[in-house]
Amino acid sequence: MFKLIKILNSGVNVPENTVLEKPVSLKINCGSAIAIADGYASVCPATTKPTHIAVQTTKDGSKTVLCHAVNENMLFETTVKAVPTALSIGDKVTLANDDDNCASHVSSTLTGGVATIVDLMGASAIGDKITVKF
Repeated sequence: MFKLIKILNSGVNVPENTVLEKPVSLKINCGSAIAIADGYASVCPATTKPTHIAVQTTKDGSKTVLCHAVNENMLFETTVKAVPTALSIGDKVTLANDDDNCASHVSSTLTGGVATIVDLMGASAIGDKITVKF
């Protein structure tokens, strides 16, 4: 899950929400990275910078998802889906999917990375939290 924890250079840490259309069959979990494909919200591929983050889990049959746009000044807390011991602040890592196939974590893969590590927060194991920006 990508949880917004800070908007740099802003007195407000609450982004403006928006509604995006999505395919009815697509499930999106709260905190998932979203990309726009053919005018619809889609699961963000591992090496694509997300345009939005979902702020709700969609219900079966829903045609829309509530989300907020991603800006470069936003910091997100997330978990690492691989052992993070070789990672450093400033590394760019790829996105990783959860069990529902939603892009909700980061990997330790640097090739094609889109999430820049801002703080490792002492991470040493799979599932530990780190801070990233896009």
